Amino acid sequence: MRALLYSALDLAAIISSMELTCREESHIIDLIWEGEKTFFADKYRSNKRQFILDIRYWMHYFHEKTILDQEFPAIQKDLAYGKHTVNTEEYISDYSDLDLFFKSVRIRILYGKGNGYVRIKLRSLLTQYGYQRRSPFLLQHINRCRLFYHLEATLRGGAPCDIETCGLDKMLTFRVV
Repeated sequence: MRALLYSALDLAAIISSMELTCREESHIIDLIWEGEKTFFADKYRSNKRQFILDIRYWMHYFHEKTILDQEFPAIQKDLAYGKHTVNTEEYISDYSDLDLFFKSVRIRILYGKGNGYVRIKLRSLLTQYGYQRRSPFLLQHINRCRLFYHLEATLRGGAPCDIETCGLDKMLTFRVV
């Protein structure tokens, strides 16, 4: 379950994607600090300063990612001169993980502007994270994330949804319970 806890990188990715003003970002970070401590990685539960600094660090990274990616060949050249290497795929690839989707859903519902729910087609969710079908392991992981983040999945009209048996083209509505 430790892997499901929020890291500063997770929260920075979520908050950056919300396209907020600086004041709104600061306000949401404060709200998350007050309301989500049980979901934080251990090192942040009692250290608000470190929590904010780490989130801001990663938010600045995301803001400057395109510039940093353009400079990557020069960085590689400098490292090669010093006989060091960097894994290109790890450096350039965007951070995406199925866990991040569920973390984002919870944060958006509780602290974002707008609705108290998030809607997505099951097929879109699976495709977005590179899955083509529902394996037992994937379904188990999705259900574990839903339980951990206290998310309920329903179909249109509020009918309870069983992700294992519902159609791939069904619109899922996630709410915090």
